Amino acid sequence: MADPVEIPYRHNLYKGLPVPDFITPERYKELETIHQSRVDDVFIATYQKSGTTWLQHILYELYDHPQGEVENINDGVPWIEEYSQDKIDALVSPRIFKTHDRWDWIPKGNKVKYIYCYRNPKDVCCSYYNHMKNVFVGHYKYSGSLSEFFSDIFIKPNTSEQGWYFDHVAGWLEQNGNPNILFLTYEDMVEDLKREVLKIIKFLGLQCTEEKIDCVVNSSLFDSMSKNPKVNYTWRDGDKKDPNSKFIRKGKVGSWQDELTKEQSNQIDKLTRDLLEVPFGIKIRDTL
Repeated sequence: MADPVEIPYRHNLYKGLPVPDFITPERYKELETIHQSRVDDVFIATYQKSGTTWLQHILYELYDHPQGEVENINDGVPWIEEYSQDKIDALVSPRIFKTHDRWDWIPKGNKVKYIYCYRNPKDVCCSYYNHMKNVFVGHYKYSGSLSEFFSDIFIKPNTSEQGWYFDHVAGWLEQNGNPNILFLTYEDMVEDLKREVLKIIKFLGLQCTEEKIDCVVNSSLFDSMSKNPKVNYTWRDGDKKDPNSKFIRKGKVGSWQDELTKEQSNQIDKLTRDLLEVPFGIKIRDTL
């Protein structure tokens, strides 16, 4: 795979694909070579802006805070590539990790479980743009318009972090039938969060009272999440271009309708149908 060129934001490269500039190729290599999985490890895996922090919070609560009380959700459910291997090794079990890894990059291990959540690409595109342009502008240094982001980054193969959305989702969906992977969608979580939390509980073999389940669900609703300083990234407010921009922005399905053009929507529809829906027999909903 040839290295992508003219990527208009700060990044590193790993295996020919852009990755966050604060994660080095050496750290990815460590995860391939020296990381030791444990049988009760759990990975929350997503493409960017597909419910990652939402699931971090849900699992942090379901597991009763295995790393103790934290002020920042990333200390309780760390982004495995961002933390040193010494820190990862020092975590008590069960360890819950966040990652945006492709399936072929992610650490494997006996009985390790993975929850992969994917979201419709139209809302991903708009949320990813806001994330790059307004929320973490101090990190990305990106100055383009939404139209430029769409054409130069999102829709173009291998110029988004961890590669093309359609390749990322397809790589995981190829593992359909793997008993150690639970597939969720952002749209299903918005539609009925308790139903999806119950799927997670069953998949992980957890024992939870009805009271505990309701508490986790209620604390994971959009209004609660947006007000919770543990998960709303207010500790990164200094990076914002617009002080009114929020990391937890809308929590809705279909917001793309106010932001993408008809032509852009049609482009995504065709790729979604040809690369995901037809090959894998799924339906990705972009509205509810």
